[in-house]
Amino acid sequence: MTTTPSKDGPLTELDRVVRDALAWFEGPGRATDARVDRWQARDVLMHFLYFHDATAWGIESAAHGGPVWPVPADSDAVNEVCRRLHEHESYDELLAQARQAHARLLHAARRAPDLERPCFQRAAGEVLTGRQRLELLARHWAEHVRELQQAAGRR
Repeated sequence: MTTTPSKDGPLTELDRVVRDALAWFEGPGRATDARVDRWQARDVLMHFLYFHDATAWGIESAAHGGPVWPVPADSDAVNEVCRRLHEHESYDELLAQARQAHARLLHAARRAPDLERPCFQRAAGEVLTGRQRLELLARHWAEHVRELQQAAGRR
């Protein structure tokens, strides 16, 4: 009998990273005009929304025997579309949506019978499992916040 690896590790780590990131976005991140390339804190929040939701959609689809969730374009294109779709929203609205997207993802992942199922497909064809997506999101959020903090410190 094969046992499914525990979900606790990746879920706990993602939750910790997102909570820390949101605390930064609510505090120093709100006030900084620092940029990493062309992206400011609010731009980063905008693309977090899509990738959190897309991961939740993929995990939910896989849990019900559905297809992997396809990302329709490369990350740069998706990020730009996200920025344009959310540009009219306030910073507080973006923070609220980030909290909601995070809650949806945690809910989907906790209910999923198996995070080892493929659930997400990048535009270039790479397929990832739910566990891989959760781990990648934790690294991605932490990396973006660290880069923004460093950029703010250089000002």
